[in-house]
Amino acid sequence: MPRIQAEVKPLTQEDLERYWHEVGDELGIAELLKDATVYLGEQHGVIEIDAQTTYFHEDFKPHKIDVIEALRGKSGMRMLDCKVNQLFVGKDELVYSPDEKYKVMVQSNPAMQQMRRLFPSIDF
Repeated sequence: MPRIQAEVKPLTQEDLERYWHEVGDELGIAELLKDATVYLGEQHGVIEIDAQTTYFHEDFKPHKIDVIEALRGKSGMRMLDCKVNQLFVGKDELVYSPDEKYKVMVQSNPAMQQMRRLFPSIDF
């Protein structure tokens, strides 16, 4: 038996943003969703979510299915999916040798020299 498929209006950026805020209010996670920017992805049927905080991805995980289901209902796009992009910038870590660390500690606390003489077997 053939199925009748309703005509689905193309999702616009404006509609997507409105639905995003509505879903946040409806699910009680508006605070969480404001930490992300949502936009139409390059692939049809995929929205992209740019996480503005380091914690968004982990905090969003338990709500992802509910948010997508609600967005599917509002947009009429039953195959809508999402991709979360982490945008936070990590900083380069510098590797220091134990001697370099010790020199810096002695500069800020000269008593470290006396501690090293008293406890020579402890690696500072």
